[in-house]
Amino acid sequence: MKLTDFRILNFRSIKDSGWCSFSADGTTVLIGQNESGKTSILAALEKSFNGINLEDDDVRAGEPLPRVIIRLITSFNELENSFSNSPKEQLDALEKYLTKTKGRLEFSKSWVRSTTNKDQRYEDIDSIEDPLLAEMLNKNWPASKPVPRKEKPEEEEEEKTSDEEGDDSGKIIQLTAELVANAVYTEAPLTVLFDEKTGLLPNSIDVVVKDGSYTLSGEGETAAENYLEIAGINLQELIDGDARARESILHRGNQKVTSDFTTFWSQTIGKKDRLLLKCDLRFYGQDASGKSGKPYLVFWISDGQNHLYPKQRSSGVRWFVSFYLQLKSSDEYSSGTLFLLDEPGANLHAKAQDDVLKLINRLSDKKQIMYSTHSAHMIEYDKLYRVLAVQREGDLDDTPTVIIHAHRIGGASRDTLSPVLTAMGADFSQQTVIKKHNNVILEEMSGFYYLKAFWKLLSEEKEAHFIAATGANNVESLANMFVGWGLDFIVAVDDDPTGRAVYNSIKRHMFADDESLAQSKLLKIGGKGIEDILDISDFKSIVLNDTTLSYKCENSQYVKDAQKSKTMLAYQFWIKVSDGTLKLKKLSPQSQEKITKLVEEISSRLL
Repeated sequence: MKLTDFRILNFRSIKDSGWCSFSADGTTVLIGQNESGKTSILAALEKSFNGINLEDDDVRAGEPLPRVIIRLITSFNELENSFSNSPKEQLDALEKYLTKTKGRLEFSKSWVRSTTNKDQRYEDIDSIEDPLLAEMLNKNWPASKPVPRKEKPEEEEEEKTSDEEGDDSGKIIQLTAELVANAVYTEAPLTVLFDEKTGLLPNSIDVVVKDGSYTLSGEGETAAENYLEIAGINLQELIDGDARARESILHRGNQKVTSDFTTFWSQTIGKKDRLLLKCDLRFYGQDASGKSGKPYLVFWISDGQNHLYPKQRSSGVRWFVSFYLQLKSSDEYSSGTLFLLDEPGANLHAKAQDDVLKLINRLSDKKQIMYSTHSAHMIEYDKLYRVLAVQREGDLDDTPTVIIHAHRIGGASRDTLSPVLTAMGADFSQQTVIKKHNNVILEEMSGFYYLKAFWKLLSEEKEAHFIAATGANNVESLANMFVGWGLDFIVAVDDDPTGRAVYNSIKRHMFADDESLAQSKLLKIGGKGIEDILDISDFKSIVLNDTTLSYKCENSQYVKDAQKSKTMLAYQFWIKVSDGTLKLKKLSPQSQEKITKLVEEISSRLL
């Protein structure tokens, strides 16, 4: 099951977020100033699938109670086990519905004031509000209910106990949209909000017996459990084994954790010492009141020279270790995970934040991750399609939060975009996107992905470095910055009113209105948008994945009218090209001709 979009209504500072997309590559990034609403987004998503009840502080004064709507993709196989007592006709109808919708559902989590539970102010409701689903399920509810199991002859029927009278295991249950929603909730990705207070690795923790088996009890038990899970250490086997077996289990487990951890943490202590993680089993001595002879675990973070308890390490090291343990251990959840992070790595220096991002990128192909950040080091400039800009609608603290999509991110305020802008100017000796020569400044990320794809389709040998300016209005400012930095560049803009205005302004201010000089550095892409390089049939079948669409306007106008994400469409096109699914010969001659012409025009302006 994969979450694709979300919409948050009346939750804390958010009145209506509008539909926002989770990034297709698994990692979504929230940027924005303090108090903009980033934490509210994370909290709303956590409460949608985590069973955490609503609190008074989550409710907006004078507004309806909160509601969170999630668009997701699932399958009949993921849900069918929840309906073992529903008739086959209805199960077939559900399967046909999911086939018809290609597995897409809109799941809604809403809250009402509790009227039955005095200790609980709010109750949550799961729903799928699609009339088609309700219609198909109702239509296929058998007129005469099928018999769930063979009835005993009346003379053989035994007297039922009170427990048996309440047993619904064989009762035929009518399948409804509400039950489907409940199944979606049950099978949805586990939502984990990283909590460094409960997730920090302890110095030691007790092992206790509960319900006949060993378990951990005490401060930091979540992190300790994560460690054991990653290490593959079974407490029962560890404690019941003899001394030699225990040593072998701990040695193998510690090696496994440390080996994996060091692939993500690149820092050294001193010149060359790397961090090592270690767990050991101890037993309390006779001087331990009430605990004599009972087992406990001890943890160390070693640098090869010194064995120090986690609490003796810096807060940054301890945070990263605990973050690694929780994120890595969540790989084990079979239903998948939505991992939420509020300011990850905020107390780490730049290189360590790079390690945090490396860990996130490595694991996001197995889970969905969303994090908020103020740091330029937690943003990858060539992956701005991940970014949602969060800001207040007005200047006052109580004005509602608005969320600006990646493809419109240029409309966010400079304060909101500060980490992105800083990332563009930070440490140019290390960054790999902007080079000394052959930089191509574009209006937005959609152009970035299409041109990367066009370059690969034609196997163009001349190297080009495509730079998205996050909006046409930022192109000239970025060009001025490149001039100041002494970087070679050309500019390619859409041939629409906004693009032509940018073209003319740069020509006037940088090239003294000399058209021949400007043409060596400036280029207008044919059409009102780069989408128009592809003919309509190719755009429908390859980019939109829907040949049944009927429109006669230009592709760029259709995308705008249909309110589709230009960036996501371009990114998906790039993926098809980069993984070899799409070759140039699959495109129409008209598309091939336009792509070739555009690449040649850009290439001719490069060094």
